[in-house]
Amino acid sequence: MGIPINPNTVVFALLAQYVLPRGGEVWLGSLIQAMATLDISEAAARSTILRLKKKGVLESQRLGRRTFYWLTDAGMRQLNVGGFRFSLPSEKAWDGNWTTVIYSIPEEQRDLRDALRSLLKWWGFGSLAPGTWISTRVLLPEIESELRELGVWEYVSVFRSEYLGPGDPSAMVAEAFPELGTLEAGYRDYIARAKAVLQDLETGLLDDEACFATRMHNLWEIYAVAKDDPILPPALLPEDWHRFEAVELSAQVRHALSVPAERFFDTIYVTAEQ
Repeated sequence: MGIPINPNTVVFALLAQYVLPRGGEVWLGSLIQAMATLDISEAAARSTILRLKKKGVLESQRLGRRTFYWLTDAGMRQLNVGGFRFSLPSEKAWDGNWTTVIYSIPEEQRDLRDALRSLLKWWGFGSLAPGTWISTRVLLPEIESELRELGVWEYVSVFRSEYLGPGDPSAMVAEAFPELGTLEAGYRDYIARAKAVLQDLETGLLDDEACFATRMHNLWEIYAVAKDDPILPPALLPEDWHRFEAVELSAQVRHALSVPAERFFDTIYVTAEQ
């Protein structure tokens, strides 16, 4: 069913979509049953959850024969940053200026340099030249905070300025953001799958568990494409850019599946009070 699903992302999605609205704490067995609907084995589910606990994003307590989990403060921050990044809108009223981040990190700190590159890419920056990354967005406080936490703030210089040429801005965009073609293909593929899901719903043949699994797959599939989107303003994108249609369809699918998916999760959800 579409793009292979990432167990780590599934856990965060389950907690955000279903557990936090119900109080934030959940039995391990509930998570395992939910992940089983996505063909994630019990062993893989347990391994994923234990790995996230070791990273400090989950905490647990054992009551009798059951273990219950919840997000730590660090886990909540990671969830909130991810949700914020994913929900950033395209800048329709772009002022024409670019944010440029230039860095110089000593060779012996190569791991730190790689971490900085990954962070900049995550926030939608593109690599224009060695040590030089650009974005149409201002340097958001969330980005500055992550740069400081990573320990690279002292190595970067940040500018906000207009591109004056001499080349064509579209050529610069193509150079700094070579992933746009792959992204467009990903959005087109997602749109085809989402339309097929909506058609299946019209048949009324999906039970509550199938609706839950399909809704989770939809969340993962739109995220898997959009997480690499630099979210450029429309003025810099092809006229037939399909991100907007894909995001709209994703919302339609989530809404259409919401009631039966919630109903299924209620049947497997167990808390410490129960």
